[in-house]
Amino acid sequence: MSRTPASGGTCPRCRTGELLAVLRLPHTWTNASGRLVRGVGEVHLCARCDPGHPIVAYFAVHGLARPEHADLLARLLHDWADHALPPVPDENVLWAEADAWRKGEL
Repeated sequence: MSRTPASGGTCPRCRTGELLAVLRLPHTWTNASGRLVRGVGEVHLCARCDPGHPIVAYFAVHGLARPEHADLLARLLHDWADHALPPVPDENVLWAEADAWRKGEL
C-alpha cells in the first residue's frame, strides 16, 4: 500500500473538487474467463465529494496543513487509509470502453 499526497489536482469523480489525498491500493478481481487480474485502485479524498470527512473539515478551517497539527493530520490520514476500499470495477463501463475502442472512438 502506498500513501501519496495529492498535488491539489482535480477530483476524477466530480471533476471540480480539489483532491486532498490519494491512496493507491493493490487489488485483484476475476475476469469473465475466470482468470485473476491484478491491479491498483485509487481511493480519493475530495473536498467536494467528501464534505463530512474530518480532513476536509480541517482544510476548510485552516486552508493549509500547519506544522503544529502534524500529529492530528497523521492520525486523520491513517484512519482514512485504514478504512479505504479499492473501487470495484464497473463491468458496464469496461464493456462500453472496449466497445468504443473497437469502433475506433478512443
